[in-house]
Amino acid sequence: MSASDGPPGAAAQEEILASLRRLKSRARMRARAGGLTEAIETMTGLGFDVASLATRNDIIKKVLEIIPPGATAVYHPCVVGRALDLPNVLRSVGRTIITLPGDGEPHRQNGSWREHLLAAQFGITGAQALVADTGSLALVEELGFGRAASNVPPVHVALVTADSVVDNLLDAALMARGYAAIHLNRPMPRYISLISGPSKTADIGFTLVHGMHGPRAVHVLIWEHPKAEGADDEALRTWVLA
Repeated sequence: MSASDGPPGAAAQEEILASLRRLKSRARMRARAGGLTEAIETMTGLGFDVASLATRNDIIKKVLEIIPPGATAVYHPCVVGRALDLPNVLRSVGRTIITLPGDGEPHRQNGSWREHLLAAQFGITGAQALVADTGSLALVEELGFGRAASNVPPVHVALVTADSVVDNLLDAALMARGYAAIHLNRPMPRYISLISGPSKTADIGFTLVHGMHGPRAVHVLIWEHPKAEGADDEALRTWVLA
């Protein structure tokens, strides 16, 4: 293993935190200038179904509208889901929820992950960033279960916060680097998923078809509650989580 592949040292950690602090400041200024509205417009144009919601009850109500009683969903742990206690809330009203392993969490024994993923009608994940200029969701992780939850079920539900909007893909890459350094103790994560709308192709007869190589629908629910207030080290550690 080369030195560049090893865990970042203390100086590198400080440099990364400083970069994230500057990025978060830019993101805050962009938000004041209408960055979230711009991101929503771009995402809607790509085929995302986007809703900006004010309260936890609004988020839960919208999730219940999307996922009907009796449905099965795989859930990849995320900041919004934890804040809402979403798996328990959904189970209490007749939805079957399989919680997938998240980075740094105990590995749960829930049977065959492949079978759960193939059987689920819905996949629920978070996302580290909303990229304003491309309308993409950036989902960063080490294990790949979020990538699977966003790709395998026919409907993907992404739970994000309004302070996750960044300008461009370079900013999203900086968040990915920060997540890897802070939470994984490595230079970069294994998986960076850039999601730019539902799956679609026109390869067959030049007819646009949705859901050929991934979900046919992607719902992005934006909680207007910030993921992390301030720019101290602990806030930055939370801000780079999905």
